[in-house]
Amino acid sequence: MKNLATFLLLLLFTSCQGNFEKANQYYSNQQFEDAISELNWLLFIKMSDIRAIQLRAMSHEALEEYEKALTDYKRILQLSPHDPQALSGMGKVYWELEEYKQAEKHFLLAAKEDPKNVELLIMLGRAMIKNENYKSAEDFLFEAKELDPKNAAIYFYRGIVQAHLGDAWTAASQFNMYIMYSGDNMTAFYNRGLAYMRMGMTDWATEDFDRVLKSQPKHYNALARRAICQMEFNPSQSCRDLRLAAKHGSEFAKENLNKCF
Repeated sequence: MKNLATFLLLLLFTSCQGNFEKANQYYSNQQFEDAISELNWLLFIKMSDIRAIQLRAMSHEALEEYEKALTDYKRILQLSPHDPQALSGMGKVYWELEEYKQAEKHFLLAAKEDPKNVELLIMLGRAMIKNENYKSAEDFLFEAKELDPKNAAIYFYRGIVQAHLGDAWTAASQFNMYIMYSGDNMTAFYNRGLAYMRMGMTDWATEDFDRVLKSQPKHYNALARRAICQMEFNPSQSCRDLRLAAKHGSEFAKENLNKCF
């Protein structure tokens, strides 16, 4: 009888392990509701299984069930107060909820536990940019660059930081690096154009805005900024472009329409 009980316990344990693998497969196949259903059963048997709670939290997050995801992440932190995955997960949820102060706080706590995680450092930098903590963002993005010097995203966000800090030269150089590592990206060309524009290098800025408009003809902010760059040389066309951009909602164009009167 004792041997039978032992066998049944072993069978139950093996079944639970199988359930996690099945849930993980559901998650990989983006079958998030099925993953949650499988994990609910597993956690009914093993309530403190951190990896199962983590996977369920990620599944809720993927379904945009953010409050449920937060509940699971907080449960993990009750069991393991410094768990970097749970802290990072909470940061991601708060980011989606546009609670950027909370996102920054949790990414920072996660980074203290996992300081070599490049993607985590990038997310922390992004949250700091949202909170206008530009110097701190630069510090963490620099650390990320030291760890992964060919990661294009790092240079993109460092470019944004330097633009906000008023260093247009460095911003432009960072966008150059971003373009070099990421290839043809219109957002990078647009932001580099902004940096060149701030430096008074209107010819180079115009080239970048032209490139954006060739790919995205309805990018009215690029159209408006190109118009300002060309105002001295071709005022009639620039004013037509400004009016068109303003008509389609470009606030920059609206703010500069007085140049056409």
